[in-house]
Amino acid sequence: MKKLLTTALILMLLVVASDLFAQLKITGDARFRPRLNIDDKTANGGTETTDVYYMYRLRLNLNWNVGDGFFLQSRLGHNGLAGYGVFGKGVSPDALGAYGKDYSESGRRMSLDIMFLNGGRATKTYGYKFGLFSASSYANPIFDVHYFAAALIDIPFFIFNNDGLFGASAYYKAGPGKITLSALYDNALGKNIADSDGNDIYNMNDQYTFYADYHMNVAGWGVQPMVMMTMADSASAPMTFGANFTSPKLVGDLALGLSAIYSMNSVKQSEISGLCEDYGMIHNEYAAWKVRFKVSGKLGIGKLFAYIEMANREDTFDDASTKSNDFLYSWLGYSFTVYSGDAGKFIITPQWRHIATDVDGTNTRTREKIEMNFDFKF
Repeated sequence: MKKLLTTALILMLLVVASDLFAQLKITGDARFRPRLNIDDKTANGGTETTDVYYMYRLRLNLNWNVGDGFFLQSRLGHNGLAGYGVFGKGVSPDALGAYGKDYSESGRRMSLDIMFLNGGRATKTYGYKFGLFSASSYANPIFDVHYFAAALIDIPFFIFNNDGLFGASAYYKAGPGKITLSALYDNALGKNIADSDGNDIYNMNDQYTFYADYHMNVAGWGVQPMVMMTMADSASAPMTFGANFTSPKLVGDLALGLSAIYSMNSVKQSEISGLCEDYGMIHNEYAAWKVRFKVSGKLGIGKLFAYIEMANREDTFDDASTKSNDFLYSWLGYSFTVYSGDAGKFIITPQWRHIATDVDGTNTRTREKIEMNFDFKF
């Protein structure tokens, strides 16, 4: 009788587990990337560095359909720059036994972290989600300009923030398009500390950013006007607005894309606390803009991806002095599928990225990234 009950319990658990896993979809990708990096700062009295290194990345997407449009989704990956680890470096125990030392032998490994974790509901007319979710900043440069005015180019939000946003977001189908509203939780510095007499020692609010866009089609073109606004104490609080435009297929399978973004911050240097100097943000008054021209689509046996970015930031300091910062960036890549089957794909992409920056008309840096991506997608 005991064995019978045990067997029945195991069968019940298997039935429940099989039903749960039937609602779980797992996808992902793994990439190996050799890179030739040439970083030239000699025009401004610096040095030129040439280096070859090897990068790798694993991303696992877990999407669970709860039912009736409700969902839970997550991504596992490495919380490094753009999710990459580098051959010969890592944060886990050293296989050679050199504990407690800053060694970087080949036994080192990168960590696996929770990159996204959010839940909500999605229907044809409306939806919402909350938690840690993707900004889709790879294709939308407004997040680069708003959060990383110090860099502006070379997808800095995707690289340094791993495309993640904390907060809540909702969409609603309205008129000919769809409106999206997001409330984002940027910084958790807010709290109040008082002494025994009730006098405030520390009093600061958390930092929030609010985002809105409206996506619609006009004569075959995708049009997406956007606006972002940050509310912060003793920190940069930029206002950013712009638009993305995507063409229908114009020549063969190729389409064009255009993005134009403008951002400004009116918080002075003297009003910014050292506690709020987040990486990537500028800690003085500024006005910045960025334009991206993009061409992408199927060409020959593979897919072409090419764009050029131009950007500028005008800094104004408390002593009324100014500084002009110019940025130029281009990215050219061509991917072709070596194998495609029911279980996944193997894709190779050679690519070249060029970066040039200058301050007040004087070149400060030129950088070349020459890479080859080997992607396994499943």
